[in-house]
Amino acid sequence: MNGSKIVIITNNKADLAEIQKYDINQMIKDLNAQLQDSVTYLEIDGHEPGKEYVSDNDISYSRHDRVSVDLGGLEVEVDPDKLDDFDEDDWRRRRTTTYDAKRIDRTTHHFNMDLGLNNWLEDGNFPDINNSPYSVKPFGSWYVALNSTNRTWVGGPLFLEWGIGISWYNWKLEDSDFRIVETDDNIDFVNDPNISGIKSKLTASYLNAQFVPMFDFSRGRRRVKSVDAGGIKIRRYSRRGIRFGLGGYVGYRLGSHTKYIFKDGGSREKDKEHDNFFLENFRYGLRGQIGWKGVEFFGTYDMNNVFSSGKGPELNAITFGMTF
Repeated sequence: MNGSKIVIITNNKADLAEIQKYDINQMIKDLNAQLQDSVTYLEIDGHEPGKEYVSDNDISYSRHDRVSVDLGGLEVEVDPDKLDDFDEDDWRRRRTTTYDAKRIDRTTHHFNMDLGLNNWLEDGNFPDINNSPYSVKPFGSWYVALNSTNRTWVGGPLFLEWGIGISWYNWKLEDSDFRIVETDDNIDFVNDPNISGIKSKLTASYLNAQFVPMFDFSRGRRRVKSVDAGGIKIRRYSRRGIRFGLGGYVGYRLGSHTKYIFKDGGSREKDKEHDNFFLENFRYGLRGQIGWKGVEFFGTYDMNNVFSSGKGPELNAITFGMTF
């Protein structure tokens, strides 16, 4: 590409939008066929008879389209036409209004994130009650989920929250001297007295679908704070009243790995291994949610065992935290 250039000459933005419709790859092929050893200038007409370069997948484009992003209780709307001239004076002159939105849409959609702690139960008790080698640190074993959620009004105060998402379990062992090892027959927790453990954890990711009937006694009414500044509109929604619900979920394992950080002979080492570790591929269980105004808490309980039967301890995953 030494000294080579592709130059696009256009008279206005409307013409530039039209260029998006052409098959540039085919143009380059035809240019390559016409090139000699030395070329200073070569032009291809997109409307040359017998050489239509319009792609089958025409791109539709409009400068007047508004772009809107909805993340949880925050909605940002951008007008591209006005955004070109947006400056700090527009932000200083912004208009802020607060009002109650009483309209109930049949179905609304948003993205949210679950952030909390996870652990596991053995016969209804936390393993640390027996000082088990697979006891999990109460704080530091994080659960994270990114969800695409729909909220459908059924009638009265009853709503159904449903959607899909990706979640990550992170079980960090209380005693970092124990290493999680997969043998040919099972999963084992091994303590090597010759090394000093710093961190030992098991991580598993899942693709999930969840369905949670919710009773919302504010019937979906929300307090809206709206900021209008030139080509940008920002709306912050906060729910009113109390709401709660209990439903279920199913998930499929996407991947899993262990991480072991330790000191061996004074040097810091790290081992990371990807495998299935006899984890169950499917998870299913119960999910509870409770909220008050702008605060929402969740909890989940896996009804199936974390590890395959006979391949490891009989543990059930449990999580709790907040939804943002």
